[in-house]
Amino acid sequence: MQREIRKFVAAISTLGLLAGCSETGAIEAKKDDTSVSAQNIRPFVDHDGLARRYENRARTLLKIAAEHEKRLQYYEDKSYRYGRHGQDSQANAIALVQKYKRAAEKAAESAFHHRMVSQLAKRDYIASRASH
Repeated sequence: MQREIRKFVAAISTLGLLAGCSETGAIEAKKDDTSVSAQNIRPFVDHDGLARRYENRARTLLKIAAEHEKRLQYYEDKSYRYGRHGQDSQANAIALVQKYKRAAEKAAESAFHHRMVSQLAKRDYIASRASH
């Protein structure tokens, strides 16, 4: 039984090795052809639109964080009413404020990066048109 398993594993390994070595030149040639065509045909990405979406998202997240800050202020002002539950609610509100502010920062960074890519793409497009 062990002998049959060893033969089977050896056969599979040999087939894998042969498959890995066969026709690598044809695959590399295909890769070269696709990279050339990919350079000539660049997909259109609306980086300005993406930047606007991220900026809107950042504003929305900051509004949500402000609402949680109001709730936090309420719990801090009226903590005597809620006891232990109020402390838990305060901690939850603090965590939510931090979470939404971090998310807003990330969205703003994404918007900034898309704005930069948009400006670079416009500059490259103008430069390519000027050279033709």
